[in-house]
Amino acid sequence: MSLLIKRRIVREIEGGEPGRKLTYAEFETALIQKRNQMMAYIILFISLVATVFLFLEGWRTGLITAGACLVLNGLLFIAVKKKIGVLAMPYAIAILSALLMIYVNGVQPDLISLISFAILLLLYPTYGPLLLYSILCVAQLNYFILNPVDNGFPPYEAGDNLKMLIPLVILFILSNISRQLIRGSFDRSTESEQSKQELEHLLSEMGDSIRKMSKFNRSLQNDVQITGAITGELAQSFAEMARGIESQASSVNDISGALGGANTAIRTVASNSVTMLELSSATADSIHRGNEQVVSLAAGIGDLSSMMAGIGEAMEELNEQNRTIGDIVGTIQSIASETNLLALNAAIEAARAGEHGRGFAVVSAQVRKLAENSHRSAGEIEQRLGRLRLKVQEVTGLMEQGQGMIAASESTVKHSELVFRELADIADKVVEQAREVEEKTLEVQSSSDVIIAEVETISAVTEQSSAATQEILAGVEEQRILVNDVVSGFGKLDELIGGLETLAAAKAKTE
Repeated sequence: MSLLIKRRIVREIEGGEPGRKLTYAEFETALIQKRNQMMAYIILFISLVATVFLFLEGWRTGLITAGACLVLNGLLFIAVKKKIGVLAMPYAIAILSALLMIYVNGVQPDLISLISFAILLLLYPTYGPLLLYSILCVAQLNYFILNPVDNGFPPYEAGDNLKMLIPLVILFILSNISRQLIRGSFDRSTESEQSKQELEHLLSEMGDSIRKMSKFNRSLQNDVQITGAITGELAQSFAEMARGIESQASSVNDISGALGGANTAIRTVASNSVTMLELSSATADSIHRGNEQVVSLAAGIGDLSSMMAGIGEAMEELNEQNRTIGDIVGTIQSIASETNLLALNAAIEAARAGEHGRGFAVVSAQVRKLAENSHRSAGEIEQRLGRLRLKVQEVTGLMEQGQGMIAASESTVKHSELVFRELADIADKVVEQAREVEEKTLEVQSSSDVIIAEVETISAVTEQSSAATQEILAGVEEQRILVNDVVSGFGKLDELIGGLETLAAAKAKTE
């Protein structure tokens, strides 16, 4: 039984449902249904021929026969159409044929007619109807031997049993052989179908594992009718598979090399991450020390600001004392001027007094000198105090500028302190992130080592698969050559389905 017939029966039974496994019982039932259809047409033809001959003998007999045949064939076609009693139909046809042969033997004994209907029952894939028909025929043959009919023809004889049994036994043997051939053909087609499905599944899985590097451009052509075509397709498929596995092995080697380079880079990153962690820790320590120094500087600037404020107050007090001394010097100058005037007046009066006022004149002269010296000294002191006042004012201005600068420096230092605190926080976070980066990098490095080991294992398995596929391909190729020799007279093989896409295109798509 060819794969084409089996698939057609599968489609009729299942309505085209894919992946359905047909049992032999279902297959045999469907085949019997087809044989029932054929037998219905054969019986219709025999009925028409018999009706024509009976009309020649008499219209009444022909009319009765036509009516009976019409009813019989109508019921038969309805049962076949509606698939009523599919398995019982062959036995009913065997009984009907035996009954028809009773009528024929009543008219004219004929062993050939008995055997002819038995030959028709060979159409069925089971020997049951033939066995039933044979039993009925032997029974009616012996009945007519024991009760011969006087119709002008030679009656049956006892030796006719042997004449009929020999063909019936041969037909029974042929029916049994045909049934075994049909069953064997069904099993072989089932195995072939399973092998084909397993091969398609294997090819599909391989296509998925290498990112569907290629697909078949066309499905298998309609129903391979000869084993040679299937073998040729297997050879082509294994050839494509071998090339795909070789390409896969090359790709796996490329991937292994790329992963080796990536692993080296990962190790470098891991080393750099350790260095980065050390540098980040050193930077954080420096920032913390800088923050401590800025805090100390802020405290020193605060102390300096307090000191400058004290110096400013002292300068103000000095300036105030300078002004007080200036006032005193002014008073001294005023007193010296008045004393000088008094001494001058005393000298004038002493000169008027004459001899008696000489001593007083000397004293007044000394007093006037002292007054002039005092006035002159007071003037010098006033000048010095004026210069000192200017210096004090200049120093006071510088002190005010210094206090302003100290205030600005203090603000800057406070801002710097805030910045250093933020830097310290950031440095701590950087150290933490650097530590996380180091941990993740080490994890990636460990995973990379595992991946490289797996890829190396896959590469070894792929090379083994490639070698095994080459061996299988060699065996399949030899089988294909033998089958081509056998089926060379049946014409050229149909074109095989397209091969897998080239690795370069698949690699380009992957990239």
